[in-house]
Amino acid sequence: MGFIVFASFNRATSFPAGFEGMTLRWFGAILQHEEFIWSAWTSTLVAVLASLLATMAAFLAAYAMARRRAGENATISTVLSIPLLVPQIVMSLAILEFASAIGVGTSFTGLVAVHAVYVLPFALRLIMTGLARFDFALEEAAASLGASGVATWRRVTLPIIRPSLVAGFIFCFVLSFVNLPLSLFITDARTATLPIVMFSYIESRIDPMVAAVSTVIVLLAGATTVLLEAALRIRLVD
Repeated sequence: MGFIVFASFNRATSFPAGFEGMTLRWFGAILQHEEFIWSAWTSTLVAVLASLLATMAAFLAAYAMARRRAGENATISTVLSIPLLVPQIVMSLAILEFASAIGVGTSFTGLVAVHAVYVLPFALRLIMTGLARFDFALEEAAASLGASGVATWRRVTLPIIRPSLVAGFIFCFVLSFVNLPLSLFITDARTATLPIVMFSYIESRIDPMVAAVSTVIVLLAGATTVLLEAALRIRLVD
């Protein structure tokens, strides 16, 4: 990663290349390519929606499994982990075939759905880890004091496992945002994500602007993590 950041400031017009001096021209060049800006927005929107869906579904599944006996969860956990076992290209082709069969074709909704399915197991593992340390007697205490089930979740359960929920959401967001294979067969000209646009760009030419785009992504991800840690008072990275 350090090499990518270093290369984004290189004055050379090819990538990779020997260092020829410092310059910021490649960061300015990003603004001259509107397809990078629009695709970054598309990737962000897809990643946010997919991560929200995956995190909510993972919480409900993890909560249900945490309330059951350990031996009863093996089948459910295996089924929900299947996306980890299927190659992403195979999953994309299957979703495309299914979308075509029902007359939807490539669409923004299908793109969000396939990303949500793929990242769900990652959120599930993180949330299950948080619930493994959760004392369900706290919920019983809240119920004995007259709290409804929804109020107990809102004021007891969710605040306690919030670090796992936030970590799961961020992990899903990053996996979705940078994903190429899943989007390769699902996107069209209107829903092209940033990895797709970058892939198309380097097919015809490759220069340090690609490294500059990667550097911006890394800086934004780092800044977001720091802000979330400060705002929510949780530790996302060690």
